[in-house]
Amino acid sequence: MPLANKYVSTYRNVLQDSPDNREINNSVAMCYLKLRIYDKALNTFEKAMEDNFDNSETFFFAAVCLLRGQKAFNTPKNDIKKAMEYVNAALMIEPRGIYYYFLAYIKFDFYKRKHLNITPNYLAELGEARKNNVAFADIDLLFDVLQKSVPDEIKLQA
Repeated sequence: MPLANKYVSTYRNVLQDSPDNREINNSVAMCYLKLRIYDKALNTFEKAMEDNFDNSETFFFAAVCLLRGQKAFNTPKNDIKKAMEYVNAALMIEPRGIYYYFLAYIKFDFYKRKHLNITPNYLAELGEARKNNVAFADIDLLFDVLQKSVPDEIKLQA
């Protein structure tokens, strides 16, 4: 964490000289996310989206921020809907397995566990994640950032 604070300070100085530097905005947002300052991270990712709308990771990590370190189950529905919008935007830019996997997690933990219907459901999203070669390392990183363990229902076998 002290290293992340150091980076935030350095990035902040760079942003004073060039406030619209989209790479630095993304880097600052990632630092805030690592520090678990979700609202600041979300605001910074959203600012980066304005200038960097072709970077799928910006949309993806903004979606992650919307869970604010909670399980999807405990996240307000409006935030879930917005997170899904951001992930779907990321998928339009670049279809990656981890993006589908995150949708599978949201749809399982929020919709399935609350007995709500959604199409496509979490199983379909898992299938898309597999088709798009989701990496186990990406899943581990995602759930590390989420500070949650992977639910047994969506674990993939090697």
